[in-house]
Amino acid sequence: MSCSRSVMVAKNAELIPQSQPNLLRMTEITSADRIPHMAKTIHDRIQERLEALKLNPSAASLKAGLSREAVRKLLGNREQIPNGKTLFKLAHALEVSEQWLLSGSDNEPASLANHNASKPEVPHRYEMPNDVPVMGTAAGSHLRGAFQISTDPVDYVRRPPALMNARNIYSLYVEGSSMEPQYFPGDLIYVHPDKPARFGDAVIVQCQTSQNGSTEATIGIYSKRNGENITIKKHNPAAEIEIAKDSIVSIHKVLTLNEIFGV
Repeated sequence: MSCSRSVMVAKNAELIPQSQPNLLRMTEITSADRIPHMAKTIHDRIQERLEALKLNPSAASLKAGLSREAVRKLLGNREQIPNGKTLFKLAHALEVSEQWLLSGSDNEPASLANHNASKPEVPHRYEMPNDVPVMGTAAGSHLRGAFQISTDPVDYVRRPPALMNARNIYSLYVEGSSMEPQYFPGDLIYVHPDKPARFGDAVIVQCQTSQNGSTEATIGIYSKRNGENITIKKHNPAAEIEIAKDSIVSIHKVLTLNEIFGV
């Protein structure tokens, strides 16, 4: 038995040399040999989203409502962390959450991109032309609510997306309270002179008040029409105003929110 056992030991010794375990131990990777993993910073994640959205730093800054150089300066100073307000705007522009920008998440950008893909593309404010003239104010404090439409614009406002190709539109600021609760003082209304007005529409009616050609205008709800007059309604107090047809210079339709935004 002892002889047989010694032979087995000899065979094993021939199959696995005594030095082999030492060779295996020499090839083991210790913690000291590992290359440390460098975690991504907020700057890396911003750059990642710029590339994914095909934005340059200036475009991203403007999209976020920041100064044109804001993102470029942020990427150039890796010690800088944006404050809460800037972080919120930047996350919205890059279509991720504030938390992802700060700490990172493997799946969030893709999921948000898929979610946003189903949303209609709405132009940003700075992309909308500032070319719609403000022609005065639409006074609503009297029953007639008379006001003057200026021949020259007093200001210009942004052109909404659905009106990009509309010609001759203009805008007015509402004054007074006779059209509340539909229109309040200070509300901006868009008027389309080439769009036919229907009963129930809000309209701007311009009338000639004297033989020398002076005109006044009023805002109301187009209610009735007969051979001699048209009738408009006021809300506050409830009243109906008849205007002689032969004095009317124009009836212009006030656009609804659905028409302004193309819904």
